[in-house]
Amino acid sequence: MNAPRAQQGVVLLIGLIILLLLSLLAIGSIRSTTLEERMTGNSQDQQIAFQVAEAALREAEMMLGQPMLPPFVDVGDANADGFYLPDPPNGDAPDTVYRPLWLRTAADARNPVWRAASVTTDAPPAPIDRARGDYLIEQLDMQEEASPGESLQADSAEDRRERVIYRITARAWGAATADQAAPAVLLQSTFKR
Repeated sequence: MNAPRAQQGVVLLIGLIILLLLSLLAIGSIRSTTLEERMTGNSQDQQIAFQVAEAALREAEMMLGQPMLPPFVDVGDANADGFYLPDPPNGDAPDTVYRPLWLRTAADARNPVWRAASVTTDAPPAPIDRARGDYLIEQLDMQEEASPGESLQADSAEDRRERVIYRITARAWGAATADQAAPAVLLQSTFKR
């Protein structure tokens, strides 16, 4: 008969090392999954914000397609509801940095009022119903157009008419960023009427 050998605990030490390695792999996998889930959520939120901004842009275009337009006012007018007359740079103050109407913030002296878009009013349940968007419309320029087949240089173009060009700016926040101050998506288009 052989004498019993003393146990040295090598198996226990190897088992603990393997358990530690498996724990580190599991923690890395959980972190990776969490990161991918956040990325997917942010991507979905960005897509929602883009769709809301695009819908707000279309809503403003439909507003401009109506026979009667609401009154357009100067920036700073108390009755402003997102419809503005041209606001060019101030020629008397050439050192003042001009900011386009759609880039102005609450810190600017002449800050515009944006019109809330109704695109999420009848939206399906979460998360789209938490998204929001708004727009403003600027009257930019009047342009004379000739009737079809005539040039503007012709002396007697009887069917000439003036067209007004508008700039529509729509901005939207996605569902998860609805309380943040910075817009997630900003879209613009021009409309000739």
